[in-house]
Amino acid sequence: MMEAAIHQWLDILSTSIMSNIWLAPVLALFAGIISAFTPCCLSTVPLVIGYVGGTGEKDTKKAFWLSVTFSCGMGVTFTVLGTIASLLGKLLQGSGSWWYLILG
Repeated sequence: MMEAAIHQWLDILSTSIMSNIWLAPVLALFAGIISAFTPCCLSTVPLVIGYVGGTGEKDTKKAFWLSVTFSCGMGVTFTVLGTIASLLGKLLQGSGSWWYLILG
């Protein structure tokens, strides 16, 4: 029952994205914002605030550029890792179900 509802919701979402090209980037942005509140990302917050905040007391322009560099670095890192995961998923998809047993 729940699985059918999820598939129906995903079909509606897929149709909506195909009809409106700007919906996919907006949804990706919101998903990224939501994923920023995971324990893995939250553990970096005190480090960034401490380092950038300490620098910001002396030079706000340098603190701003440190923040921009950090944000761009995180964006590039997650983009590269997501692309690699996607390519590996496509590679494993055509290789058969025995890969799932080996990797599991």
